[in-house]
Amino acid sequence: MPVTDELETRVTMGATVADAARAAAQHAAEAIIGAVQARGSARVVFASAPSQEAMLAELSGDERIDWTKVTSFHMDEYLDLAMDRPQAFGQWLADRLPLTALPGFERIRADADDSTAEIARYSTLITQAPIDVTCLGVGVNGHIAFNEPAIADFADPAWVREVTLDVVSRQQQVDDGLFTSVDEVPTRALTLTVPALTSAATMVCTVLGRQKAHAVARALTGPVETACPASRLQEHPGARWFVDSEAASELEGVTVTASSSS
Repeated sequence: MPVTDELETRVTMGATVADAARAAAQHAAEAIIGAVQARGSARVVFASAPSQEAMLAELSGDERIDWTKVTSFHMDEYLDLAMDRPQAFGQWLADRLPLTALPGFERIRADADDSTAEIARYSTLITQAPIDVTCLGVGVNGHIAFNEPAIADFADPAWVREVTLDVVSRQQQVDDGLFTSVDEVPTRALTLTVPALTSAATMVCTVLGRQKAHAVARALTGPVETACPASRLQEHPGARWFVDSEAASELEGVTVTASSSS
């Protein structure tokens, strides 16, 4: 299949942020509902980032989803940051999931005395059954979760590991308004690995903003390589991308499916 035809089936461009978020949430909701209907429950991994906020608001408001039957995970968490800080990824997600989802939300314990023990605990939780859906974004350096270009491993045998954060990723947190300076951003985190994220049957990748345009183009049309961890999604048959016009601005000559408000 020509790359332009393939991208048209895998990439939806919203005319606005709201349109992209709505299309992403609908795709995620259908996968969650399908898992519940097939097996009686669903297991979903969520990213915690401003790019996910509008999508999560749409998803949380979807009355078709029975959140009591959904087990939720988050894909990364800072170490050396109190778990109740608004920048903590678990707290950020807990503040945005519906109340009925919170009993089934499994948080990474950043306050654990031993990160090795926490890695083992969360690895056990995440591997207890298949993941149905991963809802993710992409960093300006092409990372997914905190699998940075310098350390990403597409064949990583681990499902959770401790990582040192790239300065580009730390600066992105400042640029997103989550911290006032890069010195405030923790340097260590726990992250789900690339194999853990891509184990999901359905991957819903929501990317917004001009600052992500180069990463989107590289991930979708460049080589599959750890220098751009998001490129791994090219090889995932269940990966679908939902972008706004700014994030798609460097996809020159590529036809994608358009989505707009009805």
